[in-house]
Amino acid sequence: MVCRALRRLAGLTFAAFIAAPAFAQSPAELGWCANDAAVATPALQIEDCTRVIQSGKASPANVVLALIIRGRAYDAVGAYAEALKDLDTAIQAAPNNAPALLARGAVRGKRREFDLAIADYDAALKIDPKLATAISDRGLAYASKGDFGRAIADYTQALQIDPKLAIAFYNRANARATTGDARGAMGDLSEALQLDPKYVNAYIHRANIETSIGGYAGAIADYGEAIKLAPGEATAWIGRCWTRALAGELPAGLSDCNEMVKLRPNDPYALVIRGFARLKAGQFDGAIADYSAALKHDAKNASALYGRGTAELKKHNPRGNADVTAAKAIKADIAEEFARYGVK
Repeated sequence: MVCRALRRLAGLTFAAFIAAPAFAQSPAELGWCANDAAVATPALQIEDCTRVIQSGKASPANVVLALIIRGRAYDAVGAYAEALKDLDTAIQAAPNNAPALLARGAVRGKRREFDLAIADYDAALKIDPKLATAISDRGLAYASKGDFGRAIADYTQALQIDPKLAIAFYNRANARATTGDARGAMGDLSEALQLDPKYVNAYIHRANIETSIGGYAGAIADYGEAIKLAPGEATAWIGRCWTRALAGELPAGLSDCNEMVKLRPNDPYALVIRGFARLKAGQFDGAIADYSAALKHDAKNASALYGRGTAELKKHNPRGNADVTAAKAIKADIAEEFARYGVK
């Protein structure tokens, strides 16, 4: 749940750039370059910002703005080296430009240069100590380093400044869930959804936590909300398929599993999940087919081996013993894991 904050590039829109003191001039000469990414594609922004930068006619402030926007556009298409070059140039020209520092911090985070990202967020906060997005995104960098205590402190501080910053609730939930605070994480996700009822990943993450603590009904409802909002989101189908299988809601779970495999036909994880649902439903031939397909991608997948072996043994086929033995050699407690999920 990768890092929605990074994809949002520190949550800054074009309007935020224009509002910055360094960009008080009219952006009219920027053309498509000045349009928010919701209006202009990254490719169009790159093309038109390049025109502005190379024209020799734009004001210095607008050249800096064009560099930042082009840097964000390069970031959006995964061209991180080009993004950093533009943002470095912008910061050299305008060292006290907080939006540029935030954008560069986001790119550095994607490159897993977390200490450098934190340095950029710190520099932005020296310019504006109340910049909630900088504090929140710094928290994301700390979380990515495994320092969840610092991350939670940053998210909390950001929310004290901006109680409507949904991404900070979402990321604090991730950190709390990682440290075992399921109740706190679910509370944060509920807050995020109050602020943004169409936040698909928040529904999915809350459902994941609910499943992990046995709250199957709530999880199924949350996955359902995610599916309504984003029917092509395979993760929601995977989650509801798995949860319904655990809850014994078959054949509804199998229907979800089939939708999941349609979306990810070659995903061994999806095949293993459907194989489990089929195994639990007593569809042994289907389970064997799914597990065998998964093993073509990952021959040492303990769940696929144990599941296939169990299905074979339930068909009174002794060759299942070899799969069960191989699975236990890879994961000694695999039998206990399947038993916890209701399959013996």
